[in-house]
Amino acid sequence: MTSLRKSLPPLDTLVFFEAVMRNGGFTAASAELYVSQAAVSKRIRQLEDWLGTPLFARDARKLTPTPAAKKLVEPVSMALDYLNTSFQSVKSPAKTQVRIATNSAVSVFWLMPRLRAFALSDVSCPIENAVSDDPGELLSPEHDLAIIYGSEPPEGWSGVKLMDEELVPVVAPGRLSVFEGDPHAVCLLDYDRHAPNWINWDIWLRHNPASALAALPRDRCQTYSQSIGRAIAGGGIALASRTLLEIELKSGALVALDDECVKTGKSYFLVNRIGVKLHEGANDFAHFLETFDPAE
Repeated sequence: MTSLRKSLPPLDTLVFFEAVMRNGGFTAASAELYVSQAAVSKRIRQLEDWLGTPLFARDARKLTPTPAAKKLVEPVSMALDYLNTSFQSVKSPAKTQVRIATNSAVSVFWLMPRLRAFALSDVSCPIENAVSDDPGELLSPEHDLAIIYGSEPPEGWSGVKLMDEELVPVVAPGRLSVFEGDPHAVCLLDYDRHAPNWINWDIWLRHNPASALAALPRDRCQTYSQSIGRAIAGGGIALASRTLLEIELKSGALVALDDECVKTGKSYFLVNRIGVKLHEGANDFAHFLETFDPAE
């Protein structure tokens, strides 16, 4: 049998030729193939040299296929299409993208480090994080998974508890001595509630009326995440979820006022819709989130 390597031209020259014929010119083909026009011209010249005959009549105004090009285009297109179909039939399928919905605080402080660890793992697959502080949007049917804050998974959704919520006032280490020396020199960093079950300073102090923090002035932040950022920068005392701020507390970026700690009775749940089977990627990601230990 004659060696195919000797009897066939380089495969990429056929890909370029097919693209030129289908697009009607070098410029359009170069845009489709993400290469320069000169690169397309070079491949066509290479194919013409191999064939020993021109494929296009070139002039300043247009590119005209020769009879040889017209004769080759259909079998070349069919052969490339057949090869593509054959390769796709045996190629290992990529995992479907996973879409997980979270509120902004969960996304910034808890999920992001886990997304990085998952991306480096053996079961990695594409992840899209949809972020919203509207609980209704988190439960959209277009999401594979969602992390929900509350007392239990919502109706129509099943899930597992990821962590209980424990709220504790936090302050930057450098401001702790200032607060202890003159509490009124430090303010409470507050934020608006975007959902009825969110807890801000008003709600927290309503349950802790005897707290020394009740007399402190307030400074309102645009978001919960901003209140944490300003606390890290020494701008005041923030109300932090101990589980969400685990990294900041362990690293010493923030110090907890442990005598003011409150367990709210609410938790964070990883949920998915009842009756909708999770695809492989979503199953792998859910298992990863349930079992991941940042200390390991």
